[in-house]
Amino acid sequence: MSVSTAWPTSFAVNAWIGTGQEAATGELATGAPAWALRTKPPSVPGFLQPDMPADPANWRDERIGWGLILPEQDGLSKSALASGSDAPEPIRRLLADRGGPVFRYRPGSNFRTAVLRNWASGKDVAISASEPGVRPDGLPRYLLIYGGPDKIPWELQYMLNATRSVGRLDLEGEALENYIAALLDNWSAASSRIEQSVIWAVDHGPGDITALMRTSIAEKIEARLKSDSQLKDHVQYLNGSTAQVTCGQLIDALANGQPALVVTTSHGQTGPLDDLTAMGAKLGLPVDGAFTPLDPAQLLAAWSPGGAIWYAHACCSAGSDATTIFDGLVTAGSTIDLVLKGVAALGARVAPLPKALLGAKNPLRAFIGHVEPTFDWTLRQIGTGQHLTDGLRQALYDRLYQPWPVGLALRDWYEPIGSLYVQYESVLKDINAGKPVLDLALYYRLAARDRQSMVILGDPTACLPHLP
Repeated sequence: MSVSTAWPTSFAVNAWIGTGQEAATGELATGAPAWALRTKPPSVPGFLQPDMPADPANWRDERIGWGLILPEQDGLSKSALASGSDAPEPIRRLLADRGGPVFRYRPGSNFRTAVLRNWASGKDVAISASEPGVRPDGLPRYLLIYGGPDKIPWELQYMLNATRSVGRLDLEGEALENYIAALLDNWSAASSRIEQSVIWAVDHGPGDITALMRTSIAEKIEARLKSDSQLKDHVQYLNGSTAQVTCGQLIDALANGQPALVVTTSHGQTGPLDDLTAMGAKLGLPVDGAFTPLDPAQLLAAWSPGGAIWYAHACCSAGSDATTIFDGLVTAGSTIDLVLKGVAALGARVAPLPKALLGAKNPLRAFIGHVEPTFDWTLRQIGTGQHLTDGLRQALYDRLYQPWPVGLALRDWYEPIGSLYVQYESVLKDINAGKPVLDLALYYRLAARDRQSMVILGDPTACLPHLP
């Protein structure tokens, strides 16, 4: 084999063998040309080589997994409990397609908030420390709760949110069929346009929390969307600080733009407190600049959700619970106290707007909202005034447009909950030591509970289509 005049005869390397002053050298072997032409390096046996980590967005990977949570009912056989045959037909069809395990929430068990029952494997699976995936003793990273919070409480969803991506469906009949058909078909008939977004931010003035929600949430998301070359010219921002924004304007923007992402910041309807039927019918509806709640029927008459994702930062936009996690926080008889107790009187339920949108003929992919009110203190750091909503911006732009499943996209929002509770425990020690840090204890506990009460309604694997 011929070689060029540039072919070296020897090499020196940067190694010293411990004697002498010269670097290690060596002449080229006669077999060096063959070495240079090898197509690949020699194989090296692997010892204790771990598998490549699973893609957290790939819920079909058995190391990630998807599973269904159903309430356990008396009188069902073990085979029915394991298979989910008691679920409505659309849910059974979803199970057949995905093949995930069925877990049972056991309302009468002392361990109902600690474990879920997998009847197929005959095991109780811990909700906080189980290995992810679909193995017999594992708990999938993606979990869909089927049933209202009166059957499977919000509390369980809060706890699971700390380590898993969780969604909930509380639909029946045609509404359930609409959603499951779209989910299984990956919204192939969706009318929403991925490049379009609508942000509707009510602002009742500097002394109202809506002004803080507009600046800390709506404007930050708007700025991030407008920094994207593909999205910047398609953001409709209805800014309540420059002119009063109305429900009619929101409906027109949705109908004309067909957005894939909808973000609304406003008060949520929680009255009339003395009429539970009327309050339940309007619970959590976004309230506009003229204090008029959004009418779901009027909205759906003009607009098809068409596979969009809606984030609604408003009191009770996702629903209500029979007991409030903020009991004892404010003065009895204050407006907030009346709201907390009045809403609790409705019991545990999903709010009407997400039910209407998720069950529409061409349904929403997912609705993200709160079960409780949100507090001004939790939107900014009490010491510095820093806005604490970057997790929302990351979820609603950086993650959803990747596109990541909505449950995975929200991980950045839920992850600080653990550290907030750890900080709370640390401050309690300082208080016991006589330090004047009661304000910090209040803040950390309030912030943690505020975050945990934000929930996903819809399947947590739902994700937006790719940008072109």
